[in-house]
Amino acid sequence: MTDFIYACQKAKIDSGELQRMSSIVEYYLDSSGAIALTQQNANLHRYGDQTITAQQKEFIKAGDRKSFWYSRRSVGDPIAEVAIPILEDSGINGRVANWLTTFKGDPRKLNQLGVDLMIEHAKAVTYDLRNCIGNVPGVLSPEQVAEYHHIVFKKHGVGSGLLSTDGSWLFGGTLFNLPPDLYRMIWCHSCDFLGTGIGSSVSP
Repeated sequence: MTDFIYACQKAKIDSGELQRMSSIVEYYLDSSGAIALTQQNANLHRYGDQTITAQQKEFIKAGDRKSFWYSRRSVGDPIAEVAIPILEDSGINGRVANWLTTFKGDPRKLNQLGVDLMIEHAKAVTYDLRNCIGNVPGVLSPEQVAEYHHIVFKKHGVGSGLLSTDGSWLFGGTLFNLPPDLYRMIWCHSCDFLGTGIGSSVSP
């Protein structure tokens, strides 16, 4: 069994939950016949343990976005590379993202939006790990990242003054109703290729 497969995935393969298919690119199907695992992420990035640590949970409780995202970056969480420029309002992507929220002139609202996104990210990562989802458990797909952004944006009314929408079009390739994966190379090139669901009811 090849080395890109994680222990939880090996257990699913051994139990018959995932079935290997013969192909130049190694991949596995789940019981529904959907692709559940491929080797696509193997050469994209070096990932550390994606578990939300006790220290990261303390950062979440304290609302300390900076410490949380720098800690996530240290283990290769690709969303940290997106979140840090937004947090620091730096670079074109960071500044434009903050401007599009329409909260640029209200630091308190902008920070609370960021705190809620941090919380939902941690929940989604935990859900992904617990359920051994995708190629790299704990690394989210663009679809998963977009899903929790839509939830938080709707809660805060982000973008409600733009195009008379709930703001969900602002993130993850939903502009013009395009799927999140089409924007992978712009904001999430090291994200997982596979993964659905974010388990928003779980604790981080």
